[in-house]
Amino acid sequence: MLGLGTLVLSFFLLAPSGVSAANSFAGANNYYAYALPESDRITLLDGMQAAGMKVLRTWVSGQSAGQKKSDSVAVPDLEANGIGNYDDTILNLIDQLMVDAHARGIKLLIENSLQAGDIYGRTYGVEGFYTSSVAINAFNQRITHILNIHKNSLLDDQPWSELGGYIFGYEAQNEPMIFDQSFFLDHLSWICDSALQIRNNVGDTNQLIFTGGGSAASRVQPIFFSSSCAIDVVAVHDYNDDYDNFMSSATSEAKAAGKKLLVEEWGSLAPSGSARTANIESNVQKINNYKVPWFYWELITNPDPGEGQDYEIEVNGADWSTLSSLADTTAAITNAAFDFSASLAL
Repeated sequence: MLGLGTLVLSFFLLAPSGVSAANSFAGANNYYAYALPESDRITLLDGMQAAGMKVLRTWVSGQSAGQKKSDSVAVPDLEANGIGNYDDTILNLIDQLMVDAHARGIKLLIENSLQAGDIYGRTYGVEGFYTSSVAINAFNQRITHILNIHKNSLLDDQPWSELGGYIFGYEAQNEPMIFDQSFFLDHLSWICDSALQIRNNVGDTNQLIFTGGGSAASRVQPIFFSSSCAIDVVAVHDYNDDYDNFMSSATSEAKAAGKKLLVEEWGSLAPSGSARTANIESNVQKINNYKVPWFYWELITNPDPGEGQDYEIEVNGADWSTLSSLADTTAAITNAAFDFSASLAL
C-alpha cells in the first residue's frame, strides 16, 4: 500500500481517473482459528504477517474439537442453548483472536456459517431459515447481539461495531443458499436485507459488508451492485480456476456501481508437488491480472490431514513458501482495481 507520505516535489502522485492508487493485498481463511491453542494461533498469525497478508476470515459457528486434525478445542455456537439464548464463549475467543491479529497488522473478516444441522435449520428447516419471518427476526437479533450487545473486555468493553481498527468487515452468512441456485436467485433480497441489518448496527462504513460468496460467477448478481442494497463487497469463491470467464465484467460492474469485489475463497487441491505449485501460481496470476485481492482457503497449523476436498496448506509446511511468496507479489501490485486502504487501516 502506498504510504501517505509518498511525495514527489512536495505533491501527491495521482492515479489516472477510475484507477485506485492503492496496492492489492492477500489474506487467508481459517474458520476455527479462535479455537486453536495459543501457540498454534500465534503460528498462524505470525506466518500471515511474514507473508504480508492483511485479513483473516473466520466464522461465528460452533465447532467440535480437533478440526482438520488440529488441537482445536470444542466451541459451542452462540445459540447452542436455544435461539435467542446467547452463550458468548465463541465471541470471547474471537475477541482474543482480533487482539492477537491486530498486533501483527492483520484484521478480521467475521461471518456466521449456519448450515443444515444448526439450531436454525433444525427449527425452521434449511429453506425456512431464509423465508420464515420468525427465523429472519431471530437471526437479525443474533446479528445485533454479535455487533452491539457483546463487548470485547480486552478492548475497554467496546462492541465490535466500534472496533474498526480490528475488524475488516462482516458477512451475514457463508455461501448463503448454496444448496439450490434457483432458490438463491429467488431470494437474493435476503442477502441485501441481512446486509442492511448489519449496517444498521455498524455506523462505521470502513467496516465492510460482504455477500458471503458461493459458486463463482453465479454469485455475482446485479442486485448486489444496486445502491439500494447495503452490500459493499461482492465476494467470489472460485475453485474452478475460471476467473477469465467472468472477472473482467464483474470488476467493471463493481467499479461502475462504486462497490468492491474480491476473491474471498480459492484453493488448490493437494497433494503437494510440481503440479500443485503450478496450479497455485496459475490461480494467483489470473487473479492478479484483475488487480483484486484474494484470500486463500485455507491455512492450517498442523500437517494436512487430507480430509475431504483438500485445499489446506500448513503454515511453514509444504507449499507455504510458494503461497507466501505469491502473497508478497500480490501486495506489490500498484493501482489496484479497488481501494481497500481505509478498511485495512489499523
